[in-house]
Amino acid sequence: METGNEKPPGIADVAVAAGVSVATVSRVLNESGQVTLAVAQRVREASARLGYTRIRKAKTNVGLSHFVGLAIPDIENPYFATLIRGVQSVACSHGFDIVLMDSAMEPEQLRRNLLALARKGMGMLLYVPFHGRNEAESLLTGLNVPLVFMDRRPELAAANYVGSENGRGAYNAGKYLLSLGHRDFLYLAGSGTLNTEAERHEGFMRALEEGSIRPESTFTAACDFSLEKAHETVRTLLLARPRFTAIFSADDYMAYGALNALHESGLQVPTDISLVGFDDIPYSGMISLTTVSQPAFQIGANSMLLALDLLHGRRTPPQSIILPTSLIIRGSCSVPRDPPAAKELTKEAT
Repeated sequence: METGNEKPPGIADVAVAAGVSVATVSRVLNESGQVTLAVAQRVREASARLGYTRIRKAKTNVGLSHFVGLAIPDIENPYFATLIRGVQSVACSHGFDIVLMDSAMEPEQLRRNLLALARKGMGMLLYVPFHGRNEAESLLTGLNVPLVFMDRRPELAAANYVGSENGRGAYNAGKYLLSLGHRDFLYLAGSGTLNTEAERHEGFMRALEEGSIRPESTFTAACDFSLEKAHETVRTLLLARPRFTAIFSADDYMAYGALNALHESGLQVPTDISLVGFDDIPYSGMISLTTVSQPAFQIGANSMLLALDLLHGRRTPPQSIILPTSLIIRGSCSVPRDPPAAKELTKEAT
């Protein structure tokens, strides 16, 4: 007879009584059909004899289906492909499906995406913002599911966030360029609305300040994290006499645009101008771009793990996970030389 102090029988007890493994008991109880009828019958008889009651764990919150909403701002950016793979690696191992939606940097598209995800009844949402302020705050706060912001920190005090050491990464890039002797810089910025971008700018400028570089020695141009805008901006600046010997780009995508503009203007990297990016997306190694590497795959994987912890009550919001960055030195930087003359650039660019 079972007393109040005795533990109720578990799946391991059923396995012993039936003379099979725990995995076999699990397959029978889940009706996977991967065992013989005789074994299945033996497991069911042992379960009934012991009075085993199966406790079904909810896959997600009550009323929610077993999938993850993943909202990103620009599926064409290779950085996000690596981040998505990180999310997927954890989601698949825990039996979750991913519904991926690209907002294409459009607030209205984001709103429609979030409404569609909500109608599907997602179990959690992983979200990469494309502006500093929450583009769909009322929708997000009304979803009532675990929400994790990835890569870009929102202006929400209670947000769950997984990102990298943006400030330190940019600071190390600045110190490296200074160590080569550079004193005049072009800083390619994003949209100017993201905290993560502000952290990168602050880190880079702090390095220059420690190197006694005057603020007016650095020209900042906003390129909205766009390869095309970075290309156009750098090409336009090169038609005038440039006062920079090094370019630091707040992401690799804009660095690619800058590199194209330099080549079209007859300039060589790093002989004429040094170039540093941020992200270390796969193509960067192929073109020997010196860049700050942030762990996109790990950001995605940790975001999914955090969402699972929030879902099952292992953690309570707000939570923040900051992963380290590293400077990857390749072949796009060298000691500076005098900036090329405007006349030479104009001739090459026409």
